[in-house]
Amino acid sequence: MAGLEQMKEQRIWFHSQNAAGTALDDLQNYSDVKLNFQNTSGNFSRPQEGEGERSVGVSSEGFLNLKDAYVWGAFSFSQENKTDAGYNASITDPFRGMPYYVADAYKSSWRNQYYDLKFRAATPLYWGKLAFGLEGGYQASLAAKQRDPRVDTRFYILKLIPGICYAINSHHRLGVNFSYASIKEDSQMANSDSYTDQDYYELFGLGVAVKGIGSGRTTNYYGNQFGGSMQYNYAATNLNLLLEGTYSIKAETAEVSYSTPRKIGSVKDQLGKVAMTLYTKGKKLVHHIKLDASYRMIDGIQYINQRDNTESQTGWMQMYSNVRSTYETKAATLHYSLIRNRGNEYNWRVEALAYYENQKDKYILPYSVKSHENIYMELCGKKNFVLSDKLMKRLLVTVRGGYNKNLSGCYQYGGSHADYLTVTQMETLDANYLMSDYWKLGAAAVYSQQLKQESKTQVFAQVGFDYVKAEDFDFSHRSYLSVSIGCNF
Repeated sequence: MAGLEQMKEQRIWFHSQNAAGTALDDLQNYSDVKLNFQNTSGNFSRPQEGEGERSVGVSSEGFLNLKDAYVWGAFSFSQENKTDAGYNASITDPFRGMPYYVADAYKSSWRNQYYDLKFRAATPLYWGKLAFGLEGGYQASLAAKQRDPRVDTRFYILKLIPGICYAINSHHRLGVNFSYASIKEDSQMANSDSYTDQDYYELFGLGVAVKGIGSGRTTNYYGNQFGGSMQYNYAATNLNLLLEGTYSIKAETAEVSYSTPRKIGSVKDQLGKVAMTLYTKGKKLVHHIKLDASYRMIDGIQYINQRDNTESQTGWMQMYSNVRSTYETKAATLHYSLIRNRGNEYNWRVEALAYYENQKDKYILPYSVKSHENIYMELCGKKNFVLSDKLMKRLLVTVRGGYNKNLSGCYQYGGSHADYLTVTQMETLDANYLMSDYWKLGAAAVYSQQLKQESKTQVFAQVGFDYVKAEDFDFSHRSYLSVSIGCNF
């Protein structure tokens, strides 16, 4: 397992946005299949996450060198059961940057399914200079709330990323790619008990809401995303450096009803990111450094509509729109690894991680603000024990510890209806979570061996446990247990 982990990690172009760089990476074939189980519990979570989550799934991944082309693909499926999730009655993922959804007062169970399909295809370097590549992906999810007001919501995103790579010489390479994604979510609310109406809240950001009663609404979310990246790669015998700059812009709209559509809000979501990955290889030690910084700005746009009551009856007319809220996030990550080689695998490795995040959300008028500034630091150690050279029996043990320190933060609501639970509970609890200090401790073990002598197939079993202890507010802890079995070949 340590050998496969290291090989995939050192495919430096694979971790970029550009599939055309595949020709410049390690071209060994591999395949990997896993069955996964995860159980999460504890109240240290964001309000919509749920105090308990349990999921089972299967995933597979593989790379094939066809000489005239290079192909990679991955697929995963998971079934997730959430318990005691609150303040969400209309959307699969309330944290994806869409503030216009529906909340309710009751905690509920959810039954969710997630599908994720990805591929990459690339050519060799034609004339020793130019390669072409294409990456594609399809993600879909089905989510169902189990308590009135219920929701059946279906989300998908389809993405295509064509790219080219040009080798100036044996050391210097340039790459460029473009990306397009289509986004769609269909959210349909209803009551199973048609005789009892339910309270719900139509959200507009930072606690601003309109209260309703009944069975909810049908909401159609649709949008498109465009973007691009540029890469520079310097490669030498014992050094590999990749620099990448990425920019994307997404426009997504939320409309109520299909029969007489009424726009309630849109987002303009811009993301810029720069990243550096550096490998230096020695006879015994490898140094791996990853550094990235990102800036994301989301503008929340609201609409004023008027119903057309003329004989033509064209439905709702859009009278006016403007930006009413903004969501700004600055983040940076530094990850350093020191790795001791042992043949095609590593003997041990030590990792250090630092992550900084500064987020400030504002509702412009009436003015409200929610912000947090955090820094998280983590140390991790891995040891790859040789149990036996016969059948290559290995035990890979990981231990890690981290601490999150909140530097600043606040939640101040200046709008009307300050007594709504969207203010007193949902946003207040979320702000408390984001402003909490916490410790994180974890450990994992992976046992692996060859299926039989001289076989390239390895089977493995993995177990991991992480425990997060909160220090602030009324939060207690969050624990994560994961178990997986599988094989690679």
